[in-house]
Amino acid sequence: MKTTLSPLNTWHPQESLSSEFEVIPLRDRKKKHIPTLNRKIFNTLEKHGAWINSQWPFLVHKLVEVGMRKRNLSFKEVHKRNIENTLRWIAYHSDTVTGCINVTHLCIEIGKEIGVSSSTISVIMKELVIMGLLYEPEQSGQSIQDIMHDGRLPRTLCTTPLFYEILGIKNDELDRLRSIEIKRREIEYAKRKEKYDADIVLKTYCHSNILRVWEYRHTQSTSSYKIKLADMEPMTRLTYISRKLLERIKAKGWPISTEKEHITKMANNLLRRMGLSVKRSEFAPPIT
Repeated sequence: MKTTLSPLNTWHPQESLSSEFEVIPLRDRKKKHIPTLNRKIFNTLEKHGAWINSQWPFLVHKLVEVGMRKRNLSFKEVHKRNIENTLRWIAYHSDTVTGCINVTHLCIEIGKEIGVSSSTISVIMKELVIMGLLYEPEQSGQSIQDIMHDGRLPRTLCTTPLFYEILGIKNDELDRLRSIEIKRREIEYAKRKEKYDADIVLKTYCHSNILRVWEYRHTQSTSSYKIKLADMEPMTRLTYISRKLLERIKAKGWPISTEKEHITKMANNLLRRMGLSVKRSEFAPPIT
């Protein structure tokens, strides 16, 4: 990963950069193996840019309709550059089959490497969702971390067919290229005596993305949240977390079991990630 800004503040994958972080000419690059779909749309962006499709004014009009911008249907140059850099990153890193991306990873890499603030990236992600290029998968809203933190952590987002369409990939070709990758993954999973299921993989991916952020924020020794819980008696903190889980599940109306045993297990799993789990021997005896 680069540690300085790239020329013209354009995001490039590592394969495009020399050890001095200079852009390597296309003919001299040692390309990393990425799925054909990702390579095709990234090449389109690199050769022609993002603004080759005539649908853009119609997409931007959606932002006008929801009040995100005035009636001007063109972006300022700096905003066009930021959006294009975001699209370049998504094209290169998105999962071929599900289209999902780790928004946290995107924000960190784009922001650090081309000097874009997190608030700017947040606006861009919201714009891409409203324009119909990205959507939030159902699974990303049902993670334990979203329950605990009221959905404030970065989410997993996925590309829509329209994302590929504006970059020249029609639905038929999209289905064909994805089927190739699905078959490849099925073979890889079969070697491990497992079955590939894109829906299960997406759900796991969504949860893992948020878990990693939660762990980073709350398992540090200086985390006020961890210190607060560490000061509690074992059963007190287990009861506290269980209550927060239950409140969040009911508030969201999620189809998650609220049986006491299930909630207690979820709460203790959260505490275990912080090194504060409650041992069975510390559980309070049942009231008789």
